[in-house]
This record gives sequence, C-alpha cells and structure tokens, in this order.
Amino acid sequence: MKNYDCVVIGRSCIDYIVLTKEYPKINTKNPLVEYKICLGGQAANSSCVLSSLGLKTFLITPIGNDENGKLLKTFLYKYKNLDVIISQKNIITPCAFIWTELKTAQRTILYQKAKSKKLYPENIIKEGFEKSKYILFDHQASKDIYYCKDLIKKYQVKLMMDAERKDPYMFKLLPYINYFIFSEEFVKILNSKIKILMKKFINLGPEIVCCTLGEKGAIAICKTNKNKFYYSKAIKIKSKDTTGAGDVFHSAFMYGIIKKLKIEEILNFANKLAGLSTKYIGASSFLDKIKIYKLLYKI
Repeated sequence: MKNYDCVVIGRSCIDYIVLTKEYPKINTKNPLVEYKICLGGQAANSSCVLSSLGLKTFLITPIGNDENGKLLKTFLYKYKNLDVIISQKNIITPCAFIWTELKTAQRTILYQKAKSKKLYPENIIKEGFEKSKYILFDHQASKDIYYCKDLIKKYQVKLMMDAERKDPYMFKLLPYINYFIFSEEFVKILNSKIKILMKKFINLGPEIVCCTLGEKGAIAICKTNKNKFYYSKAIKIKSKDTTGAGDVFHSAFMYGIIKKLKIEEILNFANKLAGLSTKYIGASSFLDKIKIYKLLYKI
C-alpha cells in the first residue's frame, strides 16, 4: 500500500563540521571559529527536508549500533512526518569530517564509507517500493536497486537519482530513472560539457535531467521537449557553509515533482531552498525555519 509521499534510500552519517577563518596549512595550529556535530548523508538530509516540508517520508538507511548510530537516531527521530527502517545494523556508522573556510564557504571533506557486502537487501527495497510511488536514492544504493530493477515496473515507482559521483550502476539504471540530477563537478569528472551530457542522458530514458551549478543556479531539460533548456539563477546570499546544499536541492526538486509543479517552478523552489540552507552550518540546521521561509520567499 503506497501510504507515503516519498521513500528515500541511501546514506546517513554524522558530520563533524569545523568552521575556520582560513583553511589551515599543514603542521600548524589554528583557532576554530565554530564547531558543530550534525546529521549528515544524502539520504538522511533529503528525508528530513521532505519531512519538514510536510510530506510523509520513509527513510531506508544503514545505521550501526555504535555511538554515532545512537546519535543519528536521535537526530532522525525528531521529525514527525519521518519513519525510518534500518537496512543494516551490523556496520560501523559512518562519519565525515568537514573543514569549511569562513571567507569562501568552500569545504574539504574526509568521509567514511558504510562497509557491507549488501547494504540494502531485496526485501527491504521491495518494502520501499510498496510504500510510495516516488523513490529518491543516492549512489550508495544504486547497485542494490539495480539488482531489483525488475521490481520498478511491477510496483510502478518513479525514481530520482542523486548522482553525486561517478558510479557504474547509475548508467545501467538510466533507462529506469525518471529524474536524474547531477552536479557541475560530475560533468568535469566525465570530461564533457553540460548541455552535451544532458542531451545524452535525456535520450537514455529519464523524463527530466537536471544539472546543479552551485552559486550559478541550475539547468534542466525535459523529455517532452529535448531542444529546450530551462535555467534558474541561484538566490544571492552570504553563505556560511554549503554542506548538504545539494541534498536540499534534490529533496526540494522531489517535492516539486510530487506537488506537480511546472519545471520552472521546481527549479526556482529548489534553488531558493538550497541557497537558504547555506546560511547555516550543516544541511539540517535550518529545517525548523522552513515554514517561515516558505512564507517570506513565497516558495
């Protein structure tokens, strides 16, 4: 029974974020400006944004029984519209250490992988497909979702992929993905050009392909008109920390899809919300203010 607005499948972690005046040189001591322990991971961040926007959300994610796992659960269980199923308990809950430079808001990240032969068993992915028409997933889940690809048509789900980094299974999944979102950095990794890559992807099956451009906004193309590109500028804002802004963009984009907004409205909404999130340290730090922002910025 599809009783959730969206199911999110993928990474959760704890982010240890340090705000520093300038990125430190090796073998030096420097005072920190601010320090924060935050909820992290693409799936965890996205599910909390969707929940804060009022959508009934179901998160499938691996969380261990260690101290970081207990802390993660404390963060996640605060959200009233969010239910969580732990796909794998016998792991070390991953964390990430993030240095953010105050004057540029640029980051350096050291991240830890969640290690397991199979993070998302087929029965749990099937449960997710049963619960919602819309599935948002990241690269951590792409391999296991690929091996469950026969269930996609059976349960009539629509997939959105957060393509943060190059992943062989994302290309195999492209004919099954409805909404494919990647970043400008991803384009550089593939040594291509944005519009050329977007046209290649849209011809492989997705309904919408979108590329995020950071402080320059975002660009999208739709299957219904492959010759037209839709562009939306980012809002002008003094950023403090860009950690998780991409996750906020993806969840806001999914919100627009679920609410059946026009592509121009979806891009504007996702850009505004992602931009506003950078005023705070950590992706989830602004979530209690989302309702106020929706009124102030008419999003």
